[in-house]
Amino acid sequence: MKILLNIPLACLVGVLLLTACATIATPIATMPSPEVTATEAKILPTPASPGDSIIYQNLQVTMTQTEITQDFVTEFGATRIPSSGMKFMWIHVQLQNMGPDQINLPSAEHYSALYAATELKPTYGHRKDYTDYTTLDPILFPNKEVDAWLRFDIPAAAELKDLQFVFLPESSSVGVSFSSANYPYAEDHPTYVWKCAQ
Repeated sequence: MKILLNIPLACLVGVLLLTACATIATPIATMPSPEVTATEAKILPTPASPGDSIIYQNLQVTMTQTEITQDFVTEFGATRIPSSGMKFMWIHVQLQNMGPDQINLPSAEHYSALYAATELKPTYGHRKDYTDYTTLDPILFPNKEVDAWLRFDIPAAAELKDLQFVFLPESSSVGVSFSSANYPYAEDHPTYVWKCAQ
């Protein structure tokens, strides 16, 4: 009778041992932790000097001159003054078709001025005796050259030495959005930069 009682007890101990061994032998699946990647800080190209030219797909662009004014006389003889706390910056550009085919000129939105971490876009401003960029023929024929002025409204505290002029042939802004800090490139589009001061 004592042996009969020991058989269920021995079976119970055996089952417990088998369960314990099976639990210990089961490997625990681990999820790999995601790799941390550093975001590469992107910087603007070294700026060219006024008068220097770049060539993008047979279009030669030269930023020839910069000027700051407190007001200007329009083609209709009226005097325009800037908004409070602002002044006008004018950029003179020359464009030449160096190739055998006609070229569509970039629109004014493909130019920017940079001041600190702010990207400024050109605005309408027909100054008397100055060709406004927006009045240029949109097509530039082979071996032809045109020149015009772009107007930017800049903070009154800004000086030419604090500003840069940018040509973006495939984009409308240096960053993903206007006024983006640190100028992260929008998908690495070509970007050409000039200093506004000599």
